[in-house]
Amino acid sequence: MWQEALQEGLSTLIEYLEPLHLVLAIFPAFLISGAVASLLEKESILRFFGPTANRWVSLSVASVAGAVLAVCSCSVLPMFASMYKIGAGIGPASSFLYSGPSINAAAIFISAAMLGMIGWTRSLSAVFLALAVGVCMDVFYGLKRRKGEVPSPSSVSAFPWRGLVVIASLVSIYFHPHPLYKAVMLGFAVVMGFILFSREKRSMWFKESWSLLRMIFPILVAGVFVASALRALVPEVVIVRLFGEGHFPSNILASVVGALLYFGTLAEVPITRSLLDMGMAPGAAVAFLLAGPALSLPNMIIINRIVGLKKGMSYIVLVVLFSALAGWIYQNVS
Repeated sequence: MWQEALQEGLSTLIEYLEPLHLVLAIFPAFLISGAVASLLEKESILRFFGPTANRWVSLSVASVAGAVLAVCSCSVLPMFASMYKIGAGIGPASSFLYSGPSINAAAIFISAAMLGMIGWTRSLSAVFLALAVGVCMDVFYGLKRRKGEVPSPSSVSAFPWRGLVVIASLVSIYFHPHPLYKAVMLGFAVVMGFILFSREKRSMWFKESWSLLRMIFPILVAGVFVASALRALVPEVVIVRLFGEGHFPSNILASVVGALLYFGTLAEVPITRSLLDMGMAPGAAVAFLLAGPALSLPNMIIINRIVGLKKGMSYIVLVVLFSALAGWIYQNVS
């Protein structure tokens, strides 16, 4: 069994560290986060997400941000770190952290194609869950931040179009899976960075990206291995026995298991399909789908490191509870 777990961990790690995946999927996320922190004026960012911004506008925009990205829970972490670092409220940042890997366009349509109504329920529920998690985090911690932890932006600040050009180019990498397209857009973003910004600004961009890479990437690598190895140690038949009734406790357990396991982008969909075929209750499947992409063992470690243990654990508990609640509601109304 341990040998199988080791092989599973190494296999997933080798797949995760595949050069094209690193260069065209993982590293651009760090470049985006570095660009957000260094190429956009803080005053402009705070106008939309800071303490003086309309709370409901910020939360609403953040809760649907994942619809235009196709990133996994690990890729979205550096973007979340930058949002939080530059002064975005904990509520909008938390909504973005949840929505990023949960409601991207690929997840919406692949889930619907393979899981039917459960897939559509997962996508719609994820929007409301992202908003609910953000509202709760804002109520718990955001008000204190508004009272003085972050300076208010000035009434006049230039529109950061140059930084947005670079960031939009990097974000567009996630719009299409073809490696050539990704490589072209990555090169275009770097070239635009050299054209539009001074040497000092470019240096700040790369230093910020490298700083986040050094902080987050080693934990990601270790976490991917450990979480994948743990998955091999838990037989599927045991999980199915625990999740077959559809009661709220089984939904909680489904959320916890989904939160602990590491899934590559959209890997949770075929896994859920198999579990449903083996007898998993639909409500538990919804809970599993909602918690799985939003959390993972390496994800949780890094979130706590970025925002602190209290805020990090609050976010984790909210995701698990709301995912279980959504599954329980679906089980009882479907």
